[in-house]
Amino acid sequence: MVRQFPPLVERISRALCQANGKPTDARFKGKPMWQTFRRDAQAAIDGSGVDELVHTVRSIIDEKRVSPAVRAELAEALSQFEGEGENGMMRYDHEQNEFLRW
Repeated sequence: MVRQFPPLVERISRALCQANGKPTDARFKGKPMWQTFRRDAQAAIDGSGVDELVHTVRSIIDEKRVSPAVRAELAEALSQFEGEGENGMMRYDHEQNEFLRW
């Protein structure tokens, strides 16, 4: 069974929450405390340049000259990095099945 990871923005939000000495799962206005750091986490992601890296990895995954095993490994790493809630694990599950048939 493949381990599913929380979305990147959630992982960063939780880290920011903890860094500010707040309990991540305590309720604030009906939501977990970590969600109050979501805007800051998204700003960090947007400013990091990680989008370019993700785009490059996706283009390698789509490259037919790269071995299916490498493409599947990159797809798995990317899905772990992005988390199961962003851009969907289903896309990578489908792509991995395509890799195996290639």
